[in-house]
Amino acid sequence: MGKISVDAFLRQYNVAAKQKGSAMENFIKQHIVTDYINYLNKVVICEGIINATCRKQDGDRSFIVFNSPSRYMFFVMKLIENYTDIELKIDDDHSIDYYYDELNKIGAIDALIAAIPPSEYAEFQTLLNMRLDDLTTNEYSVTALLYNLKQEFSISEELINSVIEELKKQVE
Repeated sequence: MGKISVDAFLRQYNVAAKQKGSAMENFIKQHIVTDYINYLNKVVICEGIINATCRKQDGDRSFIVFNSPSRYMFFVMKLIENYTDIELKIDDDHSIDYYYDELNKIGAIDALIAAIPPSEYAEFQTLLNMRLDDLTTNEYSVTALLYNLKQEFSISEELINSVIEELKKQVE
């Protein structure tokens, strides 16, 4: 089975929405192409979402800049891209948020997400939250800041330890 463009899906969705009975449910089900994505692929997809929505590149340096609304939109659209036959072709006229809005305004996002097995949705969401936790722990914490300063400016271990001790005193 091949991919379907968002525009073609939208046209077919509108036709199915006007029909009686289980036409809409059957229409949605025919566009779900898998009910399982393997664990490592989920982790890679979540890593891509985190990189796209929590990092800003400035030359050769990467900074942490959180964009939670974009993270949610990317999460939803990655679910649709990976569990359905809908092709999200990004170009000059069609951005990811354009597709999100077009699908969302007619209720297609809710219908598609509801057709994904709940355990798959939950696992994806858990892995995304874990990757976000990893990012904040490994790169955004005081310890990570001190480590990066040490690496960047060759700061001595003694100076870092004295800063940590001073921080501990302030916390107590």
